[in-house]
Amino acid sequence: MKTLFIIPPQWYPMNPYLSAAQLIGQFKSKGLEAEAKDLNIEFFNDILKKEKVLEAAEEASDFFEFFKDEVEKNGYCEEKFSAYSRELQTKLLRFVAYTDFLKSGLDVTEVASKVEDAVSVMKDAERFYDPEQLFEAKDTLKDALKIISLPFQPSRIMLDNFIANPVYTYNYEDIKLQVNSSDLNMFADYFNEKIKIEEYSEYSIIGISIFDLSQVIPGLTLAKYLKERTNAHITLGGNYIYKIRDSIKTIPEFFDIFCDSVQLGDGEIAAVRLAEIIRDGGSFEDAYSLIYKNDKGEIRETATAPLLDMDALAPPCFDGYDFTKYFSPDTVLPVQLSKSCYWAKCTFCDFYTGQQCFDIKSVNHAVDEVEYLVNKYGFRHFIFVDEAVPPKYYDKLATEIIRRKLKIYFYSFARMEKAFTKDVLQNLYNAGARMFSWGYEAESERVMKLLNKGIDCSYRKTLLQHAMDVGLWNQCTFLLGYPGETPEETEATKKVIWNRELIHSCTPSNFALKKNAILINETDDAGIKNIADNGDFHISCNYVVDGKATQNIKKDRMDFQIDFLKKTADSLWSLDFTDTDHILLYTSKYGAKWVREYKLKYKKHNF
Repeated sequence: MKTLFIIPPQWYPMNPYLSAAQLIGQFKSKGLEAEAKDLNIEFFNDILKKEKVLEAAEEASDFFEFFKDEVEKNGYCEEKFSAYSRELQTKLLRFVAYTDFLKSGLDVTEVASKVEDAVSVMKDAERFYDPEQLFEAKDTLKDALKIISLPFQPSRIMLDNFIANPVYTYNYEDIKLQVNSSDLNMFADYFNEKIKIEEYSEYSIIGISIFDLSQVIPGLTLAKYLKERTNAHITLGGNYIYKIRDSIKTIPEFFDIFCDSVQLGDGEIAAVRLAEIIRDGGSFEDAYSLIYKNDKGEIRETATAPLLDMDALAPPCFDGYDFTKYFSPDTVLPVQLSKSCYWAKCTFCDFYTGQQCFDIKSVNHAVDEVEYLVNKYGFRHFIFVDEAVPPKYYDKLATEIIRRKLKIYFYSFARMEKAFTKDVLQNLYNAGARMFSWGYEAESERVMKLLNKGIDCSYRKTLLQHAMDVGLWNQCTFLLGYPGETPEETEATKKVIWNRELIHSCTPSNFALKKNAILINETDDAGIKNIADNGDFHISCNYVVDGKATQNIKKDRMDFQIDFLKKTADSLWSLDFTDTDHILLYTSKYGAKWVREYKLKYKKHNF
């Protein structure tokens, strides 16, 4: 009996994701056969082709020429937009998108002729490490994806996101409608052409990992396709699936259309248990952390899986991965040191939702795993994919890496704790750390207390200075528009973002009212009003605070972001959401100072 774990589109195509490899490692340690298929990276390699760009442009042009007569004839206008049917609204937004595309002056033929070479630049060790070639290639890929999206507007595929059609909600019925429509859903025809069912016939279980909102439409489209055409047990998992578990439990039809079961939370124990039950013909009632529909049509949820001992984990298994397909010349392998977050009190956060209480691998076990992966696959770049790891642990980890003379480079996410002293940061640099993503969030101490970050704010700039002094790249995350934040406090945070000496790249995000965050139960205290659910399958809500709606708060942040990007256009990564792997590769090759001081001659045009 074999199990297949699939990563569906859309996710970053830079390097492999951990979930499937992690589960395969556990399966093989128990004598179970399992394999992985990264359909996300295959998707990007398949669509970023000259002929795909030209076909999409022609299809969009045909629609535009046909529909413009109807627009003129019927006098469609923005003032009446809300009264039109959703089908007509979609066509009008598609028409406007193509009109804007024509105004942009983007040359389809030129982009099509350059797109395959741009993909090659991302994978070529010599050309990738030339910033001029790299950033031109990235712009070309973004241009190509704009064109490829035109026939499906207002849905859009990007390197760092998939934006579903905003005319439709994330309610179940709208999700189902989009999954079934090749006009609304660019993945429907793709899977129909891509998937050869005979290649899936050997699998008894197919697990699909959906860990982000950008994967909902493609992931469920894939699940439906495979459920209709294979005899495999289709099971869905991933962090996102856990967050919408309560909605799924109210929709029996979901299990008729999309899957046979849903796995909740950490899968290292639960997925193995499910495979053993299916192999042995056992009862789903004995599974862990499983939602399924029984023979009586009842939705059942089984007992939660036992707590996972992180030191009992086998290392992730990347056997069978084609690393040449990823958009990086040097692979950055993901490793997980811990589960959940040792703080887990930030009011806005839901990253650790669905994970067990905090547990962390012993230092020796963690370094054993890294050393094993280095020896097995030959890669020396790593990301520790943890919500947060205590500074003292990182110090001991660094010491052990140095003791074993492991020549690796790595980065991770971290809280701005005072225990990250200059000596600790130096030790981490000596062990191979080249970058940390620090949760700076807001300049105002009052806002930081509202966020419940639990750090000494006065130490933050000292920490950043120490990190820079020892040679680390400082990536900082910021949260703009937290409920109750004054305009003056927002401006103070923006001023910090402009501090290019200490903050080398930044990620400014909007506050989002997450359904699984602590703040959802404290909205009255935070002054949040008019809360509106974004749909059964969405993980956040719209709201009004101080008379300002969600979309206006987001617009303010986007306006700032565009201005910041334009004024720092000669920097390699002034603002970054997704290229952290690439920053690691550059800083490990050239050093943070060189990357920070490099002035790009190529003129970026995708902001």
